[in-house]
Amino acid sequence: MTVDYRMIGARAMKHVRHLAVDIGPRGSATEGERRGSEYAAAEMRRWAQGVSVETFRCSWTYSHPWLVVGALIVASAILLWFSPVAALVVAAVNLPIYVLLASGRGEVGRLFPQRQSQNAWGRVPAGAGGPEETAPAAATGAGRAKPRKVVLLAHVDSTRAALLFKPSALKSLRMNHMVNLASVLGMFVLSALVVVLAATGLGACAPVSPGTCAAGTLIARIAAGLGSVFALIALYGSATLIHREVAMPYVHGANDNASGVGLTLAIGEHYAAKPLANTEVWCVATGAEESGYPAGAKRFIDRHRAELREEGTVVIVLDNLGTGELRHLTAEGIILPLAMDKGLLDLARRLGRTHADWKVRDSVCNLGYTDATPAILAGLRTIALWAEGPDGLLLNYHWPTDTFEKVEPETLERAATLIMEMVEAIDRGEDL
Repeated sequence: MTVDYRMIGARAMKHVRHLAVDIGPRGSATEGERRGSEYAAAEMRRWAQGVSVETFRCSWTYSHPWLVVGALIVASAILLWFSPVAALVVAAVNLPIYVLLASGRGEVGRLFPQRQSQNAWGRVPAGAGGPEETAPAAATGAGRAKPRKVVLLAHVDSTRAALLFKPSALKSLRMNHMVNLASVLGMFVLSALVVVLAATGLGACAPVSPGTCAAGTLIARIAAGLGSVFALIALYGSATLIHREVAMPYVHGANDNASGVGLTLAIGEHYAAKPLANTEVWCVATGAEESGYPAGAKRFIDRHRAELREEGTVVIVLDNLGTGELRHLTAEGIILPLAMDKGLLDLARRLGRTHADWKVRDSVCNLGYTDATPAILAGLRTIALWAEGPDGLLLNYHWPTDTFEKVEPETLERAATLIMEMVEAIDRGEDL
């Protein structure tokens, strides 16, 4: 079957234009995001079955939990001068909050104010197409295995810009994350050190108290001084987050992630007209991925867990596929990275080698996480694809320059080609 990938890329480009230009910024759990989800649902109703918009409540910004992490660093640093035990308690509370946030293993945003977001999705059955048809008996009846599922996940929402993502500063973002990790761990270690000094009689009960052991008290004061450095770093980070919420705009999100949604819609429409033999395609436009945790993907997986856990299900996450060179992610997470499925990675690598001039290769998402995180944690076979610049960074990432004019038709076409080659190879069982 000959596929016109250029036409599919052009369809995706049309969707990108509507999302990024006609609708514009689509902040998590905002009216813009709702319009983007409704657009995706309206498009799917033309060719998919069972189209639904599923609402849920979630936090709308990652600033809230990270501000708490910063505040607890500052609080423990101040307490370390006066009450090391209290400082240790505060630092100990901060540890699991940070780990859950940085690893994606928990939705800390559930502790904060909530707004309504939504997921829009529909399915294209194997061997059938059209919004009003049902899958023929040949596809699901006796004597034939139940069709596999390929789930295309792409988030509709765009983020609010922040000075941390200014293009000239983006190269330092990984280092900033490591400094943040050092601050959280450092405050716990320093507080524990001063408590141990006091408990063993080697130092005073607090650095500001007169002590009988000069050496122990000196160590305690040095520890408190280092804690003050961590506090200053945390205050700077908190100031950038406050500035983000007060002064920075939501971005148009053409690359991140109208490109992923556009490709999902264009590819889904293609398979509705020319269905796969053994695989149904689920097209899912998630909400609230930019909220500090992929809340939309998590709610969708939780809601459809029984079907998604059926044998043969594969999840492909499409994110930032509008400019740059194509990459398949091997893992994601600021700390404790989660690995993508080995079989899917091997398949993506093999297909990438057939397009040598595209320079498709492995990459790692270590600045955050994508919709792949809740899928991996749910035990689903998952891979994420994106495109990045020659320096290994996403282009126009979380910055006002992420506009329609920066999206490259050639990159969209190449992404459509690679994704569809993967889907069709999965349909033939080549990923197993």
